[in-house]
Amino acid sequence: MLIGRDSEITVLNEYKRRAGNQVMVMYGLNGVGKTTLVSEFLTDVTSKLFFDCKQLFEREQLYHWSHYGNLPFELSDYPSYEELFDAVDSYFVDSDEKNILVFDEFHYLLKYSNNFTNALFDFLAKSDKNYFVILVSSSIEWVENSMVGKIGPKARGISGFFKVKELCFADFRTYFTKFRYDECVNGYAILGGIPKLWRFFDKNLNLKDNIIRNILNPGAPLLTYGEDFVAMELRETSVYNTILCALASGKNKLNDLYAHTEFSRAKISVYIKNLMELGFVRKEFSVDTEGRSNTQKGVYDICCNYVDFSYIFLYMFKEELQYKSADEFYNEHIKPNLKAYTAAYFPAICREYLDTQNQFSNLPIKYDRLGSWIGKAGTIDFVCRDSQGHTLIALCNWEKPMMRFDDYEWLIYCAKQAKLKVDYVYLFSAGGFDEQLNFAVSSKKNITLVTIDEL
Repeated sequence: MLIGRDSEITVLNEYKRRAGNQVMVMYGLNGVGKTTLVSEFLTDVTSKLFFDCKQLFEREQLYHWSHYGNLPFELSDYPSYEELFDAVDSYFVDSDEKNILVFDEFHYLLKYSNNFTNALFDFLAKSDKNYFVILVSSSIEWVENSMVGKIGPKARGISGFFKVKELCFADFRTYFTKFRYDECVNGYAILGGIPKLWRFFDKNLNLKDNIIRNILNPGAPLLTYGEDFVAMELRETSVYNTILCALASGKNKLNDLYAHTEFSRAKISVYIKNLMELGFVRKEFSVDTEGRSNTQKGVYDICCNYVDFSYIFLYMFKEELQYKSADEFYNEHIKPNLKAYTAAYFPAICREYLDTQNQFSNLPIKYDRLGSWIGKAGTIDFVCRDSQGHTLIALCNWEKPMMRFDDYEWLIYCAKQAKLKVDYVYLFSAGGFDEQLNFAVSSKKNITLVTIDEL
């Protein structure tokens, strides 16, 4: 079942309707649903070919397509790309319908040479038929930062880039209709917006039973998924596991990682770059304010929810699952720490609320910039600014029983450290607000309190 992808289907259909050849680069995190999205889009299309690109040398990849690619035409044992595209062009009959070619994980084809893209664009230039080529990739950082340089001048033939984002929290609630609201928040913090992972959970079980059955039990599909996911994409897993364990334990600056691992800073930077390229890790920068001297210069964190969950809860303690039951492990490690873990992901849900309200002009400002301020003394979850310079700041609370007035005062202190002129304050709290904060709303008209029921 395809959930929450109506706008993406609309984009694909719009490209299909365009005149002339179109080459789209579609990219996103592994498991986010790119292939499912393309398959849904191709359901009623007759003129189509799908190529699965594997981590193979060029000659072996072409041999694989020739012998195992289920192509509707014959190729020589070791075809060239030119022979492949000539066969493709001969296969499609002249018609008004645009012919669609999909190359899944196409970045593997460019690992060793530019032969594929050179042949592709030469083929499109000489063919008298119209094609819509979808180049799919799970290598986010490579697409965004390295691909154009790798392809060179031929990159001018790319019609557009289309990033398939993770599904949102609202989609998660639509999928897991029997979860309580707090189960949805915790579940989304664990699985993120990756529909491939959602399908491992049973929609008829509560969250605790799903974690026990589908994550913690021996042979459970998700028990080693996070660790295996990393190992599948990367070599030298011992180095990557060391870095991921350090990040999971809160060591999120280059100097912290250097002191903990004793790897050289240059080595850490290279391996972090590879993790970023796969969408496992990100480097967060604070929004720019006049309080630059009070700002951290940039911190790393694990941005793939399930990889984060795996290295915090499973990787370091997996030996215990050899002699403890799944229930015992859950009660000892996950139950007492799940709220603190989820607190780091609750702001993403609050952001969905802000973005939706902003879209419909329901906020006191119409912001066009949003980011976090990462200070040396504290963090402002969101700093929102409009084109006139008005500023809205926000603080999110999931972990505390309720948000107190001194939390608001701390937020204002951080804003002063950031040297922000604050016009409006939004406070989000899963546990509600204390009496003093509720009273402050009546006297300070620029404060808005948002409870969990409103998200």
